[in-house]
Amino acid sequence: MSHYTLKYVDHTYRDFSRYVDEGGQLIKHKKSENNFPARLHKILSEPKNSHVITWMPHGRAWKILDKERLISEVIPNYYVCKKYESFTRQ
Repeated sequence: MSHYTLKYVDHTYRDFSRYVDEGGQLIKHKKSENNFPARLHKILSEPKNSHVITWMPHGRAWKILDKERLISEVIPNYYVCKKYESFTRQ
């Protein structure tokens, strides 16, 4: 006779969109300070880029508002790539 153990996964939603604004601290690791996601987070966190790329209201996704300006004005300040396709492949 076999015994089955039921396992449950906690799918509780946690809204982190205002985590830092409310005093939360981000934990930084050596390897993660300059990788693609870290640079993307820097881009999204800069108010000067909000007319080009921005967080969605819920804070779980982001949206490109102006593809041309993203490639010509923002990306060169953070990445070596100069093409939108290279950026999206990351």
